[in-house]
Amino acid sequence: MLLPRRWIRQLSYVAGFLVFALFLVLVANKNRIIHLDHFISGDLVPQFFQPPSDAYVVDISIGSCSFLNIKSPTCGEPDKSLGLYGDVPEGQWTKVDKDLLLGRLWVSKRHLYSKLIKPDFFDTQKNPRTVHLVWVGTKKDCTIKGNKDCIPEEVIRDYMKTHPFDDDGYKYYLDVNKDEKLHVDTDKSKSAHKYNEDYKLKQGEKLSENEVSDTPKEAEDLKDATVEDLKEVPDSKLDQDQYETEPENNDQVYGDEAPDDVATEMANDVANEKRNGAEKHLVRRQKETSRHKLKDYMSIPTLKKLNEAGWESRGNGIWVKYGPPGLLSVTGIDVLYGTDAKDPRPNWNLLPNPILDTGAVPHLLPRLSFRVGPRMDYKKLFKKDLKFRKDGSFKILQVADLHFSTGVGKCRDPVPIESQEGCEADPRTLKFIEAVLDIEDPDFVVMTGDQVFGQAAPDPETALFKAVMPFVKRKIPYAITMGNHDDESNLSREQMMQLASSLPYSVAGVGPDAVDGYGNYAVTVAGSKNRGVSAAFYFLDSHSRSKHPKTNPGYDWFKESQIDWVGMEAESLLAHKDKKELLSMAFFHIPIPEYRKVENRPMVGQLREGVTAPLFHSDMRSAFSQAGIQVATVGHDHANDYCVLNPDSENSEFKHTMWLCYGGAVGEGGYGGYNEYIRRMRVYDLNEVGWSIDTWKRAENNPGELFDKQRVVETGSAVDHV
Repeated sequence: MLLPRRWIRQLSYVAGFLVFALFLVLVANKNRIIHLDHFISGDLVPQFFQPPSDAYVVDISIGSCSFLNIKSPTCGEPDKSLGLYGDVPEGQWTKVDKDLLLGRLWVSKRHLYSKLIKPDFFDTQKNPRTVHLVWVGTKKDCTIKGNKDCIPEEVIRDYMKTHPFDDDGYKYYLDVNKDEKLHVDTDKSKSAHKYNEDYKLKQGEKLSENEVSDTPKEAEDLKDATVEDLKEVPDSKLDQDQYETEPENNDQVYGDEAPDDVATEMANDVANEKRNGAEKHLVRRQKETSRHKLKDYMSIPTLKKLNEAGWESRGNGIWVKYGPPGLLSVTGIDVLYGTDAKDPRPNWNLLPNPILDTGAVPHLLPRLSFRVGPRMDYKKLFKKDLKFRKDGSFKILQVADLHFSTGVGKCRDPVPIESQEGCEADPRTLKFIEAVLDIEDPDFVVMTGDQVFGQAAPDPETALFKAVMPFVKRKIPYAITMGNHDDESNLSREQMMQLASSLPYSVAGVGPDAVDGYGNYAVTVAGSKNRGVSAAFYFLDSHSRSKHPKTNPGYDWFKESQIDWVGMEAESLLAHKDKKELLSMAFFHIPIPEYRKVENRPMVGQLREGVTAPLFHSDMRSAFSQAGIQVATVGHDHANDYCVLNPDSENSEFKHTMWLCYGGAVGEGGYGGYNEYIRRMRVYDLNEVGWSIDTWKRAENNPGELFDKQRVVETGSAVDHV
């Protein structure tokens, strides 16, 4: 039954009022009259109506700090009076806490600084300006003719987008090229004569009966034939309008020329036309006389004109472009290192050219990256729910021991050994990963530690960004656990995990404060037909070296808080599982002591090196039994890639069989050896139809061929044979 018209009209008024009120609220939030972010998540507010960033970048500078004053927080910081808005107290110089030289000089450090001002300051400014764009030029820019100020080519092209080539630019072009001499090419193979001869041979003109000859006799014959042809044309074929406008007296039309002479002239025109057609392919040197005919020429603007267009130089090849404060303003800067650096953060722009004249080593040159617009919660904005496919499958790619460096990295024990010369570890590893991603198309990627090779990564952020980039660009969710090398550089274990968990498509978490370590978290996978849980994954921090090497040498072990956490997390997950079955896996870096028990047990794969598990036994295996975990998979021991059946825990009341697997190391930057170990990766194929898990591996020398395929779980339980 329809509502009365009066009710419909009243409801439409109310709806219109609510829409208008919502619009006013959003506008007020954008202008910070009210603060919606105090009540709801900022991600729920449309981007246009989001408030401005915490601060805008208004200037960039580079400062040096001597080791004599290195502990001072302001060491190397530019004076507050310098830079744009240098006369206001609101401007604050902020240091990118990275040495541009990466510790190359012990006597000093160099840092990149950005000057930040909060948005409220610009409300009272006339013609406010913030940095909108950053570019770094190259030495090659100085070779552009007339570019005495070494203005970057990209800056010139940006200027020309709004300042087309005009008469002043044309005068400048003529002035710059007034002394240019023509270059004479002495290569006879490229001469006009040679070109014309080749053309004639191709066209077969010497054998053509219709060729127009330059000899007087042949030209005369052509003229006579044309005259006769014209005489034979009947009057009916002529234009009737021409007859009506032409006088009867031929003398009035042709003057002193007779009709035969006119026919002769027309014949000559025909001959010339044919000759011109034959010559139209010849290459001729031309000289442009108008600026409108010049193409792809760059008019070099003066520094004054560039400044008027918003561009200013900041030294070391850095140029900034200014514009009004808003969503297009630069709000942050960072530094990454090396030609192979990547920035997976969507609103960050990594410049292709390194900062000039920093004194850095050639293979670790610093590159500037800048953020446009407000800060983003990448984890929320780029979250993808984990769910089984419609066919009931869910595929995991385990990537173990990448050992990425700052820069391309050095290959260690590559196979074949002949590939050692000129081998770049990280690009080669990434090529292998990309190939396997193309083949397998996984739903989920798990990196099980040592993504970063600390001793070869003075900037671990650069190394980690390279590691996740293949998955970010393919929009594949991924998880990360810490290894023993990840925190050996200048970022702590907690900082590394915070960074990893903040990136797009990452499902990683730092974990509860009450649990030892960083990176203890659980992830669930929804079933294909409902929202129930069909799979559960536990990620654990296996720590690094023992903190008590005298009494307990070797590697550290799982702590009691972690064991308890697995049990409590399992109870919570089991309450939400789909039906009665649940596929469960555990991922960490350093193997538990049970990995050593391989004799007389079903095993697929190779044991090439000793198992470097902790010497102290904390019995995490019992927690795995309690949680119903069917497969645990690790990294750490690069040359081991086996799966071994482990019947149960000797100290546990739970009788539970599970498989203990290695992923096999993938990174060329980590050690190999052990009888020419070839880098590899492991795949797990979960299926909720038969509650099974299959696994296999792919090697770098032939990624298209899988090997060591086996079923480790069937009908929800570990398979007890191979």
